[in-house]
Amino acid sequence: MNAAPPLADIAAAAAAAGPAFGAQDMRFFADGVRERIGVVLPDAKAALVFRRLAPRVRELGFDSFARYRESLADPAAAEWERVVALLTTNHSRFFREIHHFKLLSRHLEEAFGRGVKRVRLWSAACAAGQEPYSMAMLVAHLKQGRPQIDARVLATDVDRTVLEAAGIGRYAPEDVGHLPRFARPFMQAEADGTSSVTGSPRELVSFRYHNLIGGEWPMRGPFDAIFCRNVLIYLSRADQTKVIRRLARLLKVGGILCLGHSEVARTDDMPIKRIEVPSSYVRI
Repeated sequence: MNAAPPLADIAAAAAAAGPAFGAQDMRFFADGVRERIGVVLPDAKAALVFRRLAPRVRELGFDSFARYRESLADPAAAEWERVVALLTTNHSRFFREIHHFKLLSRHLEEAFGRGVKRVRLWSAACAAGQEPYSMAMLVAHLKQGRPQIDARVLATDVDRTVLEAAGIGRYAPEDVGHLPRFARPFMQAEADGTSSVTGSPRELVSFRYHNLIGGEWPMRGPFDAIFCRNVLIYLSRADQTKVIRRLARLLKVGGILCLGHSEVARTDDMPIKRIEVPSSYVRI
């Protein structure tokens, strides 16, 4: 595996090609993103920061990141939302990590078998919407013939731009090519070759802005299942623990929490325990 180029090398290359970028710029954006959404950007990520922000710097007509920093001197500047959007990763796909959806399917079938009529699910880092729509497609499939089931899927993210795209719910052919058979009827082909989420799954999902490291959380739960996958890995250990503890408290007893494969909950002082499905926990 190749090591990340040192910051000095990146700064030298930026000085030659523009816009100028250096250690002070890296610290500024790393600190700004950390303060706003908890994402940690070490110096090893300097190439990523430059690559993602440089087009925006050029678009605004600045010849250096220092000039861009001046436009962001006000912590409330609207441009900070663009910075956050550019420096966060929003990759997802439908039914990603299928074992989590098999776990969710078993959990819901058991709940419906016990006569549960109210189901609340949360996709806590929903990106472009594939995850919450997958959850909604599964729920819509399982509740067929059960009109009494009141189901809702909350989908939240810290990137307002990607939330807008998720709300539209339109996806490229490569996004929908491997949908499970039961989910295919919930996609409608469009004239331009894309496909749109349709039917009850679209109605089940509500998209909202939410910062996982923010102060007050507006949701009160309790949730039957929460998916918070591939976001905690970007946070500090302290913020990871804080977020997982808050997520756990919003679950019903017996509810499930699914994390990303590189994310581990330290459950010693939390009301959850690990189960046999990878990166999955149950509320106790």
